[in-house]
Amino acid sequence: MRHFGIEQQTLWITLAPVLVMAILLDSFFITTRFTDLERTLIERSQLLARQLASSSEYPVFSGNANLLKQNVDSVMSFQDVVSIRIFDDKSRLILESGSKVVDPASKDSSSFVPLYQNADFLRLYEPIMATQINLEGSTPSTEHSANKLGAVVIEISKLRLNKQKNRELILSLLTTFLIFSITMILAVRAARGISKPILQMYRAICKIGRGELEETRYSSSPIYELHELSEGINDMRKQLWRNREMLENQIAETTDDLREKKEEVALAYTEKKKLNEDLALALSELQAIMEANPDILYVFNTNFELIQWNSNFSRFFGLSDEQLLNRHVSKFITKAERGAAKKAGTHIFERGSASIEFQLMRHDGKAIPYLCNGVALRNLKGETTGFTGTGRDISERKAAADHIHHMAHYDILTDLPNRSLLSDRLQQSINVCKRERKTLAIMFLDLDMFKNINDEHGHAIGDLLLKEVAVRIQLCLRESDTAARVGGDEFVILLPAIETEETAFVVAEKIRIALKHPFEIDGHILSISTSIGISIYPDHGNEEKVLLKNADTAMYLAKQKGRNTALIFNS
Repeated sequence: MRHFGIEQQTLWITLAPVLVMAILLDSFFITTRFTDLERTLIERSQLLARQLASSSEYPVFSGNANLLKQNVDSVMSFQDVVSIRIFDDKSRLILESGSKVVDPASKDSSSFVPLYQNADFLRLYEPIMATQINLEGSTPSTEHSANKLGAVVIEISKLRLNKQKNRELILSLLTTFLIFSITMILAVRAARGISKPILQMYRAICKIGRGELEETRYSSSPIYELHELSEGINDMRKQLWRNREMLENQIAETTDDLREKKEEVALAYTEKKKLNEDLALALSELQAIMEANPDILYVFNTNFELIQWNSNFSRFFGLSDEQLLNRHVSKFITKAERGAAKKAGTHIFERGSASIEFQLMRHDGKAIPYLCNGVALRNLKGETTGFTGTGRDISERKAAADHIHHMAHYDILTDLPNRSLLSDRLQQSINVCKRERKTLAIMFLDLDMFKNINDEHGHAIGDLLLKEVAVRIQLCLRESDTAARVGGDEFVILLPAIETEETAFVVAEKIRIALKHPFEIDGHILSISTSIGISIYPDHGNEEKVLLKNADTAMYLAKQKGRNTALIFNS
């Protein structure tokens, strides 16, 4: 194996990082510069394509070839533009200017992708959209409703860009070479100034290593750190001389002390054995207590890793003891609640205890709600060593609470929101409209001649009809809308966000027509109609009671006008 002297190694250590850094920085600057040049060309070309597409909207639509030619000639005057082609909405070429770039690898389909490029040219495709021209009798209200009139394909040459890249590359390489040459000259001089005194100190250290502690003389280094190092070596030699004598005396004293310590170690071993036996008994008793607990019981360390558990815990998660040991607490909880679990653990360590509800992942993959309690564990020094706690299945209790909540807010027959839930949603929608200056609508709906159906077919058939009515009403609404049953055959519909009164009227007509179709109920063909009254916030009131009252008034007016109609409240 070849060995290098300290001068060569110092020179290499000095130059290698500079060379690597110079290459990395040069590569970074060249890459960044090339990327900036490419991005600038693309952004400028995209802006040019969009401007040409926008200015070609009217000429393409009207068939004005002269105006379209003027626009194309204007863009062709820009630097690097090679060719421009204009297509109609059927992708047929209607105008071509300049010379088309021949690129066998690109195929014809590349003309109709938003951006295609290679080392020599850049091709951009921009659709010509009807954004200001009335194509169907009305001006499109949004950008998404505009119609395509054609497309613009522009080809840009990269010749000037590639020349600029070559200049940047040559300049960067020359700069790097100059910096490295200067650094190399300085590194050679520094390596020679360091190597000589270091070699002298190396010889002195070798003598000390062989046990030759007599005083050694060598020339002093002009470098402050090397001079201090040589003085330190001399001081070390003197100290080693003194330490040799002290060590011999300490060895004799230590031998006597070891004899005494041996007896103490034997006594400590006996005491440790007894403590281990007591600890094993305590752990056995603790495990028996844990197994007697009907809930799941667990012990985690400060890293939130499981270190002890009862059989209920392992049965619930369906894992072996090897799989459970040192398993992180987050592995037992659903992903959505792992952040809350971490906060709960921190709360236990800070305040001593915590109680929180979690969704635990059972062995079959089902999430079960558990009420988990935790208490911090501390040693005799008061240091926190982990936490222990229990978890109780509360799925039945939660299911009962959810059922009670549902019964309190939903109609038993139709499962639509009742008057209480409607009032809550209506008040929230009013608050949003006040804050964001929006409009909402309330529709009061009453079935016409529903009493006759109850009298003729019975209330059981009437109830089935109400259920079907509720289904048809919901099919006419958006997910954000609310349909509520507030009486026998009375329904209220909340449209929380509408643009105009006509929007609400269109929804009302959709519901009226849907309910007009016959119903097949338990073998009976039943036909009904409905009368609908509409009130608009804030035109017809800015409070819940006023809006409902005005919608109800409009509904009664609709009945007076012959039923089977929808009316907007007229103040």
